[in-house]
Order: sequence, then structure tokens, then C-alpha cells
Amino acid sequence: MKKVLTSLALAVSALTLSATTYAGVLRSTIDFETPIDGSPYLTFPAETGVLGSGDEFYQPGMSGRTLWVDAFSNSPLALPGRLVGSILSGACADLLCPSNNSSSYVALLDDAVLAFGHADGFTFSVRSLSASFIGNGDPVSSLPGFLALQGVRDGASLTAYYALTGLDADGHLNFATIDTGAFGDYEFDYVYAYAYACTGTVSGSNCSAFSTNEAQFALDDIVIEHVPEPASLALVGLAGLALVGARRRRAV
Repeated sequence: MKKVLTSLALAVSALTLSATTYAGVLRSTIDFETPIDGSPYLTFPAETGVLGSGDEFYQPGMSGRTLWVDAFSNSPLALPGRLVGSILSGACADLLCPSNNSSSYVALLDDAVLAFGHADGFTFSVRSLSASFIGNGDPVSSLPGFLALQGVRDGASLTAYYALTGLDADGHLNFATIDTGAFGDYEFDYVYAYAYACTGTVSGSNCSAFSTNEAQFALDDIVIEHVPEPASLALVGLAGLALVGARRRRAV
């Protein structure tokens, strides 16, 4: 296995639509609770489990497979090892983290990106996940940001966006379950997760990614599926999104 740095700037291409009604669907959950051999963190939660740019760990995948999980900075100036996140459990110091999850979850900081996929390239869809904004001490608007999921399959990509909720009545941020909708109907080789931070408006018209160091978010319980072929398949043309300096994984 090795990491490959690449620029992802994809034109219109085709992805395969997974047939969700096909019998024998495989399903697994990335829960950040139990790493497997080869992970840099032997136990979760890890108070010292700080993620530097390019750090990776491994989780159980579908049907005995291994999932790699890689956190990295999208900044062209970022050096390997730059702080990009941590594995947390419950509250976190110096930040406003979600308060309704006492189990382990991954926190992505300073406009970081999380990428994940099967070590053997086994394709999968993302059906749902839990996500929360993470505050940095500044006022949190009612729509603090968006979570972006970008799936890549055979050189084509599809990106979907999901609103992250603001503070509750008690002034807390909380994990919310996100159903990925139509995005979950497509299978990918690997998926990127990153965030947009929004300021000053409920409508979210002033939002940006990779430019403020404020697009911070938490993820947990990522439900992934695979639909065995053959199935009822459709080819759909999709426009790609440039993600400069993205870190990609592949088997060797």
C-alpha cells in the first residue's frame, strides 16, 4: 500500500448507480471505536491520538475487508504531520465540540479533509452518517457550515452537500444523523469528507472551504454499503469538482 498525491480536476464522466433493491447488500459502519492491527493508535479513544496531515489508521470494512482512513490538509503549503484532527470521546479542550456523543469520533480541524476507502479497492456507497460542526470560540450562526462528501469512481467524481446545525437551546453543538439521499445510490472507490464554514447569514450565502481554517467538523457512524453485481445498473453523467492536492490511496 502507498499514498499517492494527485490533483483531482475531473470533467463530465460516468458513474455506476447502485441498485439498492438488489438482494445480498453488504453493510458496515465506520465507528472509530476499534482500530485493527497496523493502526498508529492501538486503543480508542486516544487522548494522544492526534492526527497529523497524512496520518492514517485502519478500521474493519465489509466482509472481513480493511478500510483505510486518511486525514490530511488540502493546503499546498502544509507539511506532513501538520495538525489536522484527533480521535475524541465526549468533550474536547479549547473547542466547542458536539455534546451528545460519549463514544469515539473523529474531529477534523483547520479545513482538513478525511478520505476513506477499502484497501483492496472494493467499491461502496455512503448511506448515512452522523456529523456536527466544531466551533473555535467565535460566535456560531444558526447555519454554521456544510459537510461536503465527494466520491470518486474510475476517474469521475460526484459531490453532495449537507447542512450542519447550529447551537441548541442550551448552547451546545450536537451530532445529527444525515441521510445522504441520492448520493448514497452511487458506489465509489474512495470518498472525501470536508466542510464549508458559513458566517453572517442563515441562508449560508457566505460560505467557504480551504481558506479560513474555520471549517471544522466531526464525523461518526458512517454507514457504507455494497450492492453485488450483476444488478439493475444505470450510467449517469456527472460533473466533477476540483480538489487540489487531494491525497488518494491505492493498492500496490
